[in-house]
Amino acid sequence: MSEASDNKIEFTLSTGKVNLYSLIMIIPVTAIFLIPYILIWDYASFELGRKEFMKLFFYILIFGIIIHELLHGITWAFFTKKGFKSIKFGINGITPYCHCKEPLKTKHYRLGGAMPLIVMGIIPSLIGIILENGLYLSFGIFFSWAACGDIISLFMLRKFSSNTLVSDHPDKMGFYIEEANP
Repeated sequence: MSEASDNKIEFTLSTGKVNLYSLIMIIPVTAIFLIPYILIWDYASFELGRKEFMKLFFYILIFGIIIHELLHGITWAFFTKKGFKSIKFGINGITPYCHCKEPLKTKHYRLGGAMPLIVMGIIPSLIGIILENGLYLSFGIFFSWAACGDIISLFMLRKFSSNTLVSDHPDKMGFYIEEANP
């Protein structure tokens, strides 16, 4: 948490902390999906899919980055007054981002924050587990890792009610919470 201004309280984390927390999350995120897969099927079938994933990695990465940010933007645009006019895409250094310029209810901000994890991480991982498909599982695990920053942001929002107004921070990993006027 940081400074307050104009009835807003800033909740941000440094890039270093986000990267550290994300790195720590890689092991449990992997275990959540890989352990059930191995218990149901085996490691060898996962390894075959992982090798296929690595052959396609560059294309998956480029496509995945675009889709990840679009999922944030499409979801948030649905809940804004100005639609896509309130959504900004860009690259900060080497990090792609999607920024919503309008305040949203926390429940809508959370949904937009969670969409890449759900669509690109959880669903492909579950499909991979169900169908014994190591490629889908590898895809899902990788994009669950890519959503670790989003998971951290969702965790930071846990104590706010669903209708609290939240504004995406334009420059940092985090957001502003709109304080109610006394």
